[in-house]
Amino acid sequence: MAEVFTAGVQYNDLKGTAAADEADNTSIQTFFRGKGIPDNGFVVALRAYYLSSDPGKIGVRAVYADGDGFDSVNDQIQSTENLAFKELDIDLPLAEFFSLFKRFNVVLTSKGLGLDGREYTIQNA
Repeated sequence: MAEVFTAGVQYNDLKGTAAADEADNTSIQTFFRGKGIPDNGFVVALRAYYLSSDPGKIGVRAVYADGDGFDSVNDQIQSTENLAFKELDIDLPLAEFFSLFKRFNVVLTSKGLGLDGREYTIQNA
């Protein structure tokens, strides 16, 4: 089954973007190698899924390619139209997931308003 690098949930009431800086004390690559990705695997994406019925943890999928580091994997990605990756699924406590990042920012906007990527100014209340 084909996957897409776009977030989505059942109703998509809110959609948006996310950005993160990796933590200084461990890299994403090192962390997920410790969780089962082989030494020759390179994480290209993370997918995280939270369910309110299971509070306190988050499902994380590390999407990875076989390759010897960023340059090797980037060459693979740029040289094909048909991307194929491997995945590792794990559940993490929320605190452990967020400890992977120095900064983490998510912006969600209400469905149908066309706000994604638009600039705005703050009015005084």
